[in-house]
Amino acid sequence: MTGRRVLDVALLQLRAFGLADHEAAWAELLRRIDEAAAPPDGPPPALIVAPEASYPAYYLHSRAAYKAAGVLADAEVEAALAERAARHGATIVAGLVQRAPGGALRNHAVCFGPAGEVLGRTPKRFLWHFDSEWFEAASSGPAEGASLVEVGGARAGVFVCADGRLPEIPRALAAVGAELLIDPTAWVSSGRDPAALSNPQVDYMLAARAIENGAWVVAADKVGVEADTVVYAGRSGVVDPTGRWRAQAPSDEPGIIRASIDLDETRGAPVARRPELYGGAAIAGEDSPAARATAEPVVVGDAEVRIAAAALAAQPSAVDLMEQVRAMAATLATQGAELLVLPDLAGADPHALSQAELLPQLEALSAETGLMIAVTLAERPARGDGEAERAHKSMLLLDGGALVCAYRQAHLDAGEVAAGFTPGDAPPPLVDTRLGRLGLLAGGDALAPEPARALKLAGAEVLVWCAAPLAGAVEDGVRVIARTRAAENRAYVVASAGLERAGGAYVVEPSGAVAAESLAGEAMAVAADANRALTRRHRVAPRIDPVLAHRPDAYPGLFGPSH
Repeated sequence: MTGRRVLDVALLQLRAFGLADHEAAWAELLRRIDEAAAPPDGPPPALIVAPEASYPAYYLHSRAAYKAAGVLADAEVEAALAERAARHGATIVAGLVQRAPGGALRNHAVCFGPAGEVLGRTPKRFLWHFDSEWFEAASSGPAEGASLVEVGGARAGVFVCADGRLPEIPRALAAVGAELLIDPTAWVSSGRDPAALSNPQVDYMLAARAIENGAWVVAADKVGVEADTVVYAGRSGVVDPTGRWRAQAPSDEPGIIRASIDLDETRGAPVARRPELYGGAAIAGEDSPAARATAEPVVVGDAEVRIAAAALAAQPSAVDLMEQVRAMAATLATQGAELLVLPDLAGADPHALSQAELLPQLEALSAETGLMIAVTLAERPARGDGEAERAHKSMLLLDGGALVCAYRQAHLDAGEVAAGFTPGDAPPPLVDTRLGRLGLLAGGDALAPEPARALKLAGAEVLVWCAAPLAGAVEDGVRVIARTRAAENRAYVVASAGLERAGGAYVVEPSGAVAAESLAGEAMAVAADANRALTRRHRVAPRIDPVLAHRPDAYPGLFGPSH
């Protein structure tokens, strides 16, 4: 590893303590920090991370209960942790409840540097459920925007727990150069088996944050039960920039997770950001068409559609490919499907199957079966065209034998650029159709979180993603991204990414649950019912709405001017 930038980390998975037991919580936090700093073998960690609200507790009951509990003063807590950081020569990031002016409380992640100084205090911005009963939300303005700290030579950004459910918060950190994202968290869960607990952020969201930003992510959580109602998921660990968990704790045991992070594996975002195309996300959620749609009357029975995706390989012969597509389409139409999503058939090959070869046949198939069909094909200029032989990847939406919409993929990865493709210069479109409001995403357009967010704010009910296996990402990367885009935008996602094990076909519900998926490596189609009425319900917990909570002014520079 000579010449490599390696960061040794220790993540404290702490047992939950209630507010009344804050003295025990404090003693346990200090004991675990000392234990983490002195490993029995291997180098001492440069970074130690403790969970959200490690002291005094997460569930505070009320501000009055907190005041009456006799917890340590903030200055005393910070002095003790700063001394520990200096003693051990490590950066410590710990979740702490701290007092704010006027008697309010803040849910902070406080970063203590190895010289014993406070490097920063990051307030939780997306308060979750009962948090707002006693915590004050961070300002939404740019004064408390993204900022980085240096940790063992790494540019690191910090966010707290549910902040990771809003893609903009980690994204803003990555946009200013974060190669490591630190998440003191308190993931909640439920289940009969304490050893089998999980959480959406564990299952797919944290991996998506790593993939879309090409950054390392580390998270420290609690285990056990607090206030007889809050069950913690555990699963503290390290996610690499490809979305793979390199280390992970169980869900039911406290302990210390140790890992060495090779910072030179940081990849950066898989597709370059294009803020000039993100004006659709530069609108407050409460002012968006998506917000207005929640008040629109809808007949539940009339809002049901059946959507399908096909897992198939791009054949060298258009004849062979179309034979397979025709068979699938005929079967799906018989089964009541109304939309069929095909994969990105262009890949990173400008000489792949083109519009000229396949579009007439797909139009005829759409007319014959009654299916709406979505596909991405290579668009090659005709000889003598003024575009100087520039090729594009174009996503097409067909219905009733006619081309309803065509747009050029705007986000290309390095392989596609090297192959000679040119990105489009317009954002992914929202299309009003007989099946509802469809947001179209081609390939890398879904790897950046901003286009899907813009489509949802504009009123998208179904996000249609013609995808390909993600180069270099974890094997289930397409599934991870599809589930995350669905859950964070409260919209259906129907995605097709080819036949490979790293691809597949998926229908995902607005909750992030997978309604249908293809067998790994099997050429087949899958379908599921989608009730568009469910996309009008954005709430994920009492008073918690990730769509209405969208505040673009909190992320200066992340979005272009509003359209």
